[in-house]
Amino acid sequence: MVVERADRLARNLIVGELILNQFRELGVRVIAADSGTDLTVGDDDPTRVLIRQVLGAVSQFEKSVIVSKLRAARVRKRRETGRCEGRKPFGTRPGEADVLALMKRLRRKPKGGERLSFDAIAARLNATGAPTRTGARWRGATVRGIVGRAGRAG
Repeated sequence: MVVERADRLARNLIVGELILNQFRELGVRVIAADSGTDLTVGDDDPTRVLIRQVLGAVSQFEKSVIVSKLRAARVRKRRETGRCEGRKPFGTRPGEADVLALMKRLRRKPKGGERLSFDAIAARLNATGAPTRTGARWRGATVRGIVGRAGRAG
């Protein structure tokens, strides 16, 4: 088996060593393509084992640093904007703000009247040709979710 680099086999020292041991037991050779080194031989050479394990530990450390930086960046982004991951809420893309405003306006209870149901709002949006993100027809459940999220966001 060929791996791009030794650290591509695993980003955890113990996991990498267990994988190499299992390949050794199965008689499979693992070659690092960047150096041509056979990673499954040399367990009787302590220097070779030390170097492989030190490089595995460095790889595990680098992964931990990257994960930590990404976590901090997500926290910082959430503090700045209130969100970071996932799909952007309906109303953030061009043209959606107008449709969202129409949904909210249709959902408000008129003086002395009854508030429109989400299904009725969906029917109105479909009748006016208001676009959805997917090009499908509006459904009451979709309108309810969008209006609910917009109400919680402020």
